[in-house]
Amino acid sequence: MGILRELIIEKIKNKGKITFAEFMQMALYHPEHGYYNSNITPVGKSGDFYTSPAVHQMFGELVAVQLEEMWQTLGCGTFTVVEMGANAGWLCYDCMRYIKSEYPEFYKNIQYIIVESNPHMRKKQQELLCENDIFHEKLSWHSYTEDGFSFDDVQGCFLSNEFADALPVHRLIVKKGEIKEIYVGYNGIDFCEIIDEVCSRELKGYCADAELPLREDQIFEMNLAVCGYLNHVARKLQRGFVMTIDYGDTSYRLYQNNGREGAVRCYYRHGVNRKYYERLGEQDITASVNFSYLINVGKGFGLEATGFVKQSHYLIALGILEKLNRVRDNPETVLKVKNLFLPDSMGDVFKVLIQHKNVKNPTLSGLKPLHTIKLGI
Repeated sequence: MGILRELIIEKIKNKGKITFAEFMQMALYHPEHGYYNSNITPVGKSGDFYTSPAVHQMFGELVAVQLEEMWQTLGCGTFTVVEMGANAGWLCYDCMRYIKSEYPEFYKNIQYIIVESNPHMRKKQQELLCENDIFHEKLSWHSYTEDGFSFDDVQGCFLSNEFADALPVHRLIVKKGEIKEIYVGYNGIDFCEIIDEVCSRELKGYCADAELPLREDQIFEMNLAVCGYLNHVARKLQRGFVMTIDYGDTSYRLYQNNGREGAVRCYYRHGVNRKYYERLGEQDITASVNFSYLINVGKGFGLEATGFVKQSHYLIALGILEKLNRVRDNPETVLKVKNLFLPDSMGDVFKVLIQHKNVKNPTLSGLKPLHTIKLGI
């Protein structure tokens, strides 16, 4: 969008250069022209990418199974789910529909908060979740800013599916054995990249402590925004869990497997590219999640790691094969569901991290070793 481009150029001219995180923040979250605040529908056949809840309702049903187990672990009292960035609302819809049908006692105790900044997506969510009058009395919408959340403390689970990957990242590069930062500049014709000193103490401290297997000219990313997010989550969560579902890996595997260009990529009409400075406000910009960083940062805020597994492991442990067996006579459904857990699709690319606070040694079914599972197929 031309207006967004001009706004970013103006910011660069005023500051001389901006970090990639500042550029990504404006491209995705500008209040009027950012990708995630526009009236674009990013998910689905007519959008730019698919998410697991959009593939099939079984995903949401199995998340509901895990949430019910968390509720039991916490003593079967009041339980609040806080979902970050719910897209069209299908994960909430499938979870709540299944909970109401299969776990009536849990349904009596549950409240579901959707944190959504995009007014267009909030409207879509409300159309799906409220107008059918199934469970709208259980739902509320709130906001999240750098200052925190707009609701009171909760007991339950903070849930996100493909949220952390869209938080703005800093791009760093190794030059002559030292870590530098890649800034965004403007040369009078187009955007350009400027390599200079790392912008903040937090970044310098992380780079010093990480002991990353980096090579000359290798580019990698640092997500300081997720640090602030987890800090606010830990403050709001009195007792319970944080469930993060996203694509990414441990820091070592990320830096070994992403080559020299790093993990930032763009999605436009189901195609992947690295043209970050084109189609501003019209394409998604994301970065693979460094789950090692989430685990380490979380510990500092009182969030202990419950477990970290591939999405395939998580869904199989919760019973997706048994569910698939019940619909084996429907080839179209079988093909859709397999996309959720097969290695060459979403199964290995996506990971599930669960963290807990003020819960003593929790054991959750989605994290149990696969060799202990008796498959009813």
